[in-house]
Amino acid sequence: MSKTATIEQRFNERYEQVATEAKATLEKVNSAVRGAYTRLENNGNELFQNLVKAGEKRQKAASKPQKKTTKAQPSQLDEVRSKVAAALGLPTRDEVEALNKKLTSLTRKVNKLAKETK
Repeated sequence: MSKTATIEQRFNERYEQVATEAKATLEKVNSAVRGAYTRLENNGNELFQNLVKAGEKRQKAASKPQKKTTKAQPSQLDEVRSKVAAALGLPTRDEVEALNKKLTSLTRKVNKLAKETK
């Protein structure tokens, strides 16, 4: 055998070996994908059923009459708003409402005085 024939034979052997390994790896990957799909399908159905149950519970709870509290609990958004307003030096909602009440009271007094002076 010549040197070229030996190199060609080694190349062909290596090619066959790589092709065999690639086919085996491809079969493993294919099996893994099928297994992952099956697991995802099972877990997806289970997750869907859990979400349906949670939604039904929430719907039942929402349909029941709720007891009204005297003062609603502040949400996170309200807390963030109040912190930003305080940082900017803006008045809070309670302060604005108090000023509005005072303004209404003063307006009534001014109107009353205006009627008395006529």
